[in-house]
Amino acid sequence: MSIFKQRTMAPNQLATLRELESKVSLGRVLWCKDSLVIMTGINPDAPLGTKLAFVSGGSGILLWHRSDNLAFAIVAGGAANIQPGEGVECKVKGILQVLDDTKGPITRKEYELMQAPAGESLYGAVVNYIGQPIAEIDTPANRAHIAKHKSEAAAAAALAAADASTSSGTASSSAAAAGPQRGGMMTSWEEEGGPDVAGSGLSGLGLERLKPLIKEQVAMKNREQITESLFTGVKGLDTLTPLGRGASLLVIGPSGSGKTSLALDAIQGCQLGSGMRCVLASTTLSAKDLEQRLKGLEAAGCLANTAVFFADPSAPLATKLATLMAAAAAGERVRDEGGHSLVVLDDLSSLSDTWDSLVLGLAELGQAKLREGLIKNEAGQDVTLNPATEQELVDYEGMLVSGAVAQRRGFFSVLFLRAAKLHAAFGGGSMTLLPLVPGRPASGTKAALDMSKYTTLSEEQKEKMRQVLEKKRAAEAALMALSVGPGELKTETVEEFISISDGQIVLEPPMRLANPSSSSSSSSSEAGPVAFSINPKLSITRIGSRAYSKALEQLAPQIRLDLAQAEDARKFAANQDDPVLRRYEARSQRIAAALQQQPGHPVPLQDLVVTLFAIQEGLADSVPAKDVPAFLEEGLKVLRNEQPELLADIARSKQLTAKSERGIVAVFSALLKQRESASDVSA
Repeated sequence: MSIFKQRTMAPNQLATLRELESKVSLGRVLWCKDSLVIMTGINPDAPLGTKLAFVSGGSGILLWHRSDNLAFAIVAGGAANIQPGEGVECKVKGILQVLDDTKGPITRKEYELMQAPAGESLYGAVVNYIGQPIAEIDTPANRAHIAKHKSEAAAAAALAAADASTSSGTASSSAAAAGPQRGGMMTSWEEEGGPDVAGSGLSGLGLERLKPLIKEQVAMKNREQITESLFTGVKGLDTLTPLGRGASLLVIGPSGSGKTSLALDAIQGCQLGSGMRCVLASTTLSAKDLEQRLKGLEAAGCLANTAVFFADPSAPLATKLATLMAAAAAGERVRDEGGHSLVVLDDLSSLSDTWDSLVLGLAELGQAKLREGLIKNEAGQDVTLNPATEQELVDYEGMLVSGAVAQRRGFFSVLFLRAAKLHAAFGGGSMTLLPLVPGRPASGTKAALDMSKYTTLSEEQKEKMRQVLEKKRAAEAALMALSVGPGELKTETVEEFISISDGQIVLEPPMRLANPSSSSSSSSSEAGPVAFSINPKLSITRIGSRAYSKALEQLAPQIRLDLAQAEDARKFAANQDDPVLRRYEARSQRIAAALQQQPGHPVPLQDLVVTLFAIQEGLADSVPAKDVPAFLEEGLKVLRNEQPELLADIARSKQLTAKSERGIVAVFSALLKQRESASDVSA
């Protein structure tokens, strides 16, 4: 390009830049509480995750556009200084000149997004959402990171002192005196406020790789159908609700049901022989409790492949939500580089509580604000509503729901839809979400039926149906009588999470193995309370059999069918001595016993395949239910010692061949004969 052209274009570019910068909207804070903000007047085209600057010097992150005029945000720094009425604006990174298909050459703003740490140095460490190590959590990996930082700081201080004595006032001396340089996200915080997180004051980890804290979902054209299994080693989960790479599977249960234990077992199990990257966001455990939990991962050698983001339970809602988002960002970095990651979010209550708090804030501002943005016209513009029309239904992803429900679902989906399996053209990586949900789903019990309309039924049949319905109504009444426990979400919210995710595994209060339940599968082989018990009726996956490995695809569906048949037999049996009921009860009891496992001991794929095959072939039918776990473990021990190649073949091929089946039958048949011989001798 000639000098003449450069000189004639530069003023035009500068004029365009000045013009666009002058159009950055100065918004106004309407409400601020618990580091959450409702504001009006900011740029409606700013993407979620855009950095915000408050007049008082605080910093924030754009969380949601409620309408063209209203927006929600979380405060990242200086929350104590932010007051209603003060100005706020989006930060612009630069101006882009692009070619639009219809409008031709146009200019648009590129907003500055808040970045989260996502680098390799996070793995093995426990950090807050800006990457600062948590000094209170004493793990070897964390100690190593902190010790390294301290040694670097000491070396920098010594260098600064040496430079100061020889070249006081030089640029090198000034740089050294400032200590180690902080990169990326750490230097983006305003010094006046600073990040409102409880950290160690140390420089951040993971800053060599950054990802947006809040990111738009992957476009459908860039996704691939979920067809790969993510084996977790949790027998109940892998059998009843298989987890596919790129899926989002909820873990639902009341307080004390073992959700965290199941998730940590999944982290440990998915790394068996694979080294999969895992990310854990903890917002419900204290530092001491989390440290204790992580010792199990460390002992299993899994902590080095696990990044842990921590927020204290007493932290503001904004900090907890940012912790969940930061964990998702770390998992996305692995996915976008062609790898596979599992992200555990413990738990989702902060997501729901954030929305509820912001909606309550709108209510405090008046009913007009509460109705604003609920419905848009065909042109995408907000429609003004009144009390008579505020419940008008809108089409949201093929469903007719109220505007308020559509807004809430959209907000929740920002986190859920970050899970994805990328197309091979984009690396083929995946990020799988395992969010924990404290609460109970709906039981599925229906209202009473009018029996008079069933004219073709005999009186005996009608009476039998009445008894069944009475049992269902009693169960529903018992469930409704249970009050929502501390920290648990309402059933309505739990159901909304279920409708957005790819499936759920539902946990029940702990049970004892001395009397195995026929309606749920348990996760411990020790006497006394177990870590968690799974409700097979309410636990489903929408991915289907595609998430099974080949071997489990042959076996697991029949296990679920057997449990469902036992459930139906209990409902419709004429009496407890019904032979059909007794047969199904015996089978379901042995399935429940077979799916028991010790907490902290995930099983490899080959062990689960052998277990399910033995149960399905009836090899444990003559064994009392309470003895089934020991019987199966004895058979696995024989296979490990005498036929290790059989187990190795299943692990390698992930298939169950006819030769392997014959070997399994031979081993367990021999054990049954030994039991019979021992029984005859004792008799």
